[in-house]
Amino acid sequence: MAESTTAWWKRATTIGLIGVAVASVIAFVVVAAGVHETATQQPAPPSQAAPTQAASAAAPKPSGALWAKTCARSPAGADVCFVEQFAIAEPQHAVMLRVQIGYMGPGGKPRMIISTPSGVWLPGGLTLTLDQNKPIALPFNTCESDGCVAAVELGQDALDRFAAGKVLTVRYLQSTSNPIDIPVQLASLAAALKTVSAK
Repeated sequence: MAESTTAWWKRATTIGLIGVAVASVIAFVVVAAGVHETATQQPAPPSQAAPTQAASAAAPKPSGALWAKTCARSPAGADVCFVEQFAIAEPQHAVMLRVQIGYMGPGGKPRMIISTPSGVWLPGGLTLTLDQNKPIALPFNTCESDGCVAAVELGQDALDRFAAGKVLTVRYLQSTSNPIDIPVQLASLAAALKTVSAK
């Protein structure tokens, strides 16, 4: 994403820990930065004009890895690396979701950061469903002009469950009656996490 490392670090380090069910879905292309030539340039900030019409629930798999390693430098000069995946709605080419996972929490603990476009219904927060497991509610922590962010600290057991899973469905609301479900493909997450180090 076109975001300064200072701004990213502020989000990643100041986000603390802080619910929904029906479905309209959009056709998404899941990409990782650097997977395609078109993805080597960081995607633009999430579009504020998110699609409103429902379409296919299919999430085409790109050729190559689903998760890309990205590193940012903290104000103290330390490199912090994580893996990330984007969901882009077509044909608008709007970034609808950004998921980052890495050892970014206090003391190098695992953390997941999820970013959405602006204009989401804040009281609804996020709902995360790992495969067929019970949905988990996750409130938004902060919103800025380019979107909203939610984060959660992950224990190693939780991280292992994500890494062993198939699909993480992330839901947010554009209005009280317009839920958006986005599938995050977990294939290759376990291998990708091995490329980033626990501190």
